[in-house]
Amino acid sequence: MDLHGDGRVGAIFDLDGTLVASETLYFGATDRILAPLGRSLSELTPEERSRIPGRSALENLRFYCEKYGLSLPPEVLVRTRLDLICAMLDEGGVPLVPGADGFLSSLRAAGMGVALASSSPRRYVDLVLAKTGLAAQFDVVRTGDDCTRFKPDPEIFLSAAAGLGLPPDRCVVVEDAHSGILAARGAGMKVLAVASDYTLPEQAALADRLVPDLRGLGPADVLALLDGAG
Repeated sequence: MDLHGDGRVGAIFDLDGTLVASETLYFGATDRILAPLGRSLSELTPEERSRIPGRSALENLRFYCEKYGLSLPPEVLVRTRLDLICAMLDEGGVPLVPGADGFLSSLRAAGMGVALASSSPRRYVDLVLAKTGLAAQFDVVRTGDDCTRFKPDPEIFLSAAAGLGLPPDRCVVVEDAHSGILAARGAGMKVLAVASDYTLPEQAALADRLVPDLRGLGPADVLALLDGAG
């Protein structure tokens, strides 16, 4: 497949769990909120835990409020948790998923369009990109602040593709979350899924390809998915 002219293709990346191993930030901040009640996220079932990544912060806090009987409004808790997460991030940074930087660099070197599409707030995304040095890897960045609807709605992926100047069927989405995989499917895009400890078999089955991390991946893997050989 020719990458230039009409043959140009793109890769659209989720952030949390796909490029950065940020679970400890989100779960740690949430557990700090739950601690005064003597509760923790360890009470979640595997299915409940698998649904958390990829949803908007407000959706997740609404879920936590219902499950744990939190008294503060979820809109307030979203801001409280974001403050905790950003403070933890600013102090300790966040590790990259193995292979993330090399994969991104190889796609850019090959002339592919590269976009970020994260449901997280712009404040957090910008801080992660600054801390990891990944900001220069993306032609387009879309965050939860840029959307009116969240994954599994395809809006953010369609917006990212439009920003790259590419039709959906010329883009591959790299995701780790069930809602994100559904959103990519709804956008008419191929899906390269990054497995986690919480990926359920029925979620993995929705992806065109499942990988343990991003090591060893490059432009040929994106092209193979678009050519139907992934």
